[in-house]
Amino acid sequence: MSATTCATTATSTASATTASTPTAAAAPAAPVLDPIELLLKYDQPVPRYTSYPTAAAFTPAVGEAQLRGQLAQPTAAPLSLYVHVPFCRHACWYCGCNRVTTQLGSTVVAPYLASLARELELVSAAIPQRRRLAQLHWGGGTPNYLNLEETAQLWELIAQHFDLEPDLEASIEVNPEFLSRDAVLQLRQLGFNRISFGIQDADPDVQKAVNRVVPVDQLRRVMGWLREAAFESVNVDLICGLPLQTPARFRQTLALVQELRPDRLSLFSFAYLPEQLPLQRKIAAADLPSPRDRLVMLEEAKQQLTANGYEAIGMDHYALVGDRLAEAARRGALHRNFQGYTTGGELELLGVGPTAISQFPHLLAQNQRDLKAYYRALAMGQLPTERGVVVDQKEVLERRELIRAVMCRFEVELELARFAQEWADLKALAADGLLTLQQHGSIGVARVTPQGRWLLRTIAAVFDPQQRHQASGSRLL
Repeated sequence: MSATTCATTATSTASATTASTPTAAAAPAAPVLDPIELLLKYDQPVPRYTSYPTAAAFTPAVGEAQLRGQLAQPTAAPLSLYVHVPFCRHACWYCGCNRVTTQLGSTVVAPYLASLARELELVSAAIPQRRRLAQLHWGGGTPNYLNLEETAQLWELIAQHFDLEPDLEASIEVNPEFLSRDAVLQLRQLGFNRISFGIQDADPDVQKAVNRVVPVDQLRRVMGWLREAAFESVNVDLICGLPLQTPARFRQTLALVQELRPDRLSLFSFAYLPEQLPLQRKIAAADLPSPRDRLVMLEEAKQQLTANGYEAIGMDHYALVGDRLAEAARRGALHRNFQGYTTGGELELLGVGPTAISQFPHLLAQNQRDLKAYYRALAMGQLPTERGVVVDQKEVLERRELIRAVMCRFEVELELARFAQEWADLKALAADGLLTLQQHGSIGVARVTPQGRWLLRTIAAVFDPQQRHQASGSRLL
C-alpha cells in the first residue's frame, strides 16, 4: 500500500537556517548499554502510532454524521479502500484481531457480502462524485475464507462503486493453511498484485502451542504458486516471543525465510495481553521465552536479514534493497497508517466492514466492532460508524507530523523554544545512544541511530502528551 512522504512541521523555518553552522546540542555519551539492555530499560507500554491521535482517543461522540460530512466533501483525488473480512476457520491463540471463528462458510459469507454491498451503496450515495481507487487492501480475519465465487463477487462489488486505476495497488492477506493454487491464480487474474501471508513460526511445536499449524511443505508450495502467478510483491509475517520459541528454533524459521526469499518481511513482537484478550489465556506465561531470549531472536533476525539483501524499514519491517518500500525509506518517503508502513503519496483511506478504520486528514472513524451491531446499523440505513475522533486542533496536527517524522523519516526538526521539554527528553534518549542531536540556530534536529530503531515508538512518544499522563499501548517485549 502506498502513502505520502512524511514531513516535519518546521520545514520552512529549517530551510531558512540551513546555511548556518550546526552546533551539537549535547555530546551524547557513548552508549553504556548493549541493545538488549536498552530494550529492557525502556520496556514500557507505548502505542504503535499507526495514527495520531491513537485509537485510544476515539469516542462515540464522533459517528455517522461526521463521516457523512467528510464523504460529502468534493475532491478529485484518488482513494485507498480497506475491506475487512472477519471470518476465520479456527482461532490462532496469539491473535488480537477482530474475527469471527466459524466453520459455516457460505452460510455466514452470503449475508456478510450483502451487508458490504449495502455499506458501499450508502458510501456511494454520500459521495458527490464517483471516486477512483489507487489502493485496495483486503484484511481480516482471513480474506481467503471466501471461496472462488465469493471472492470474485466481492471484487466485482467494489468495481461497481469505484473506478479502478490502471496501476491500482491491490493487496490481500491470506492464510497459507487454506490456500490453493487455483485461488492464488484467481487472485492474480482479478487484479491483486501484492499478497501477504503469515508464517509466524515454522517450528511444529511452536505452531501447536498457538493453534496455528501450517506444515513447512505447504509454505513452500504457497510461495511457489505466488511466484508462478507473478505477484509483484510477496510479504510474510513472523512473530517473535511466541510460546516454546527459542533462539535455536527461530533460526530454523529464519532459514526458511531465506529459502523462500519474500520481497518484504514483517517481524512483530508478540504482545501478551491475556487480561484484554481472553483467547491468549490458552497460552501459559511460563511457556513464553524470556525477554532476553526474545531480544536475541530479534537481533539475530536483523543481522541475518540485513546481511542477505534486506534493509531494515522502521521498527519491524524489512524489504529487499530493490523493493519499493526500501526505496521509499531511502528517499524519506515512507508513510504510516493502520495497515503499517506504506509508500508513495498520502491518500484518504476509507474502511468498510466491521472494525474497519477510515483515515482522513481531519477525521478518524471506526466501524462497529461487533458484527451484529454492524448488521443492525446497515439494516436501518445508517453508515455503521461506532466511534472516532475529529483532528482539527493546530497543536494536535503539529504533533502528528512530528510523530510521523520520527516513525517514517527517522529524524525530526523542531523549534527549541516551543518544545523545550521534548528536547530535554530527547537529550536523555541521546545519552543512551538512541539519537544524535544537532542545533541549527533555533531549530533542533534529532536523528535516530541504528540502535534507536528498536525504540522508535519510545522516541515518538516524546511528542505525545497523553503518554506523560498515562502510559498506554503494548510493551516492547
